[in-house]
Amino acid sequence: MRVAALLFLTGCSSSLLIRAGDPVFRDAQAGLIRTAARIEAAPEAERALFMQAEGFYRYRFEFPRRSFGVHLAQIAAVTVELPALQALAGSLDLVDLRLKMSDAAVQLWETLLLEHPGTTLRPLTLYRLGWAYRSVGVSGFPRESGDEAFDVVAREQPGTPLAALALDAKRSPWKSKDTATGWSILPGLGQMYVGEYANGGARLAIALAAMAMIITPIAVAYSRRDDLSWGRDWPLLATGLGGLIVLSIDYTLAYQDVMRGVVQFNERAESAFASAHPDGP
Repeated sequence: MRVAALLFLTGCSSSLLIRAGDPVFRDAQAGLIRTAARIEAAPEAERALFMQAEGFYRYRFEFPRRSFGVHLAQIAAVTVELPALQALAGSLDLVDLRLKMSDAAVQLWETLLLEHPGTTLRPLTLYRLGWAYRSVGVSGFPRESGDEAFDVVAREQPGTPLAALALDAKRSPWKSKDTATGWSILPGLGQMYVGEYANGGARLAIALAAMAMIITPIAVAYSRRDDLSWGRDWPLLATGLGGLIVLSIDYTLAYQDVMRGVVQFNERAESAFASAHPDGP
């Protein structure tokens, strides 16, 4: 039975391979090639570390639609909370890895600056960090935000085109995973924070309906507290438990989705900035 379920879910999942002709992936490859040519004269060790980070930074492709099998596995994992189901849900696509590319890039670029403080790649590294920090999801890095990196570029490279570019980039719109997480205390508000109002409204409606399924039976049971019986009133308990399950699923899926929304918002903003500044690195 377990093997059959696994095969069913896997069969319903979409391919893990990047779709042929993916425009996001094509642009990422073009950016990687341009960067490799730009830093060709740097010392080998510094160049290698920079390109390791650049590879993560350019790990981009169109976000795939999660298949029915993936959604079913996620719902089962949230409902039952078995580690095996949670592992299965995470193994059916690469969205989670896609969302963490900035964390890996920041880690490696900050390591480059630590190990090679006098590197000729420092201005470009700081400029990249300015963008990459916007989509990080972990704490503990040397900077609080990408704005700090942009400010260092402007301070250390006064009067240069890169300094002017960094100050312009600092003014471009962006969204924070931490802020999105805070808004997601109520499912749907995080999606609204990143501008996805229809998506957020649907998730918020589900959350409110689930809360009503929880609160209403409690209120009814309290009003009839002296006359409750299991044979007659078990639907109250079933309705409340159903509401708890739906709310738990809504919370989990909304949180996962808003992390995608933050990354997509920031990537669109960066892409628009790059189109407006074609001579930028």
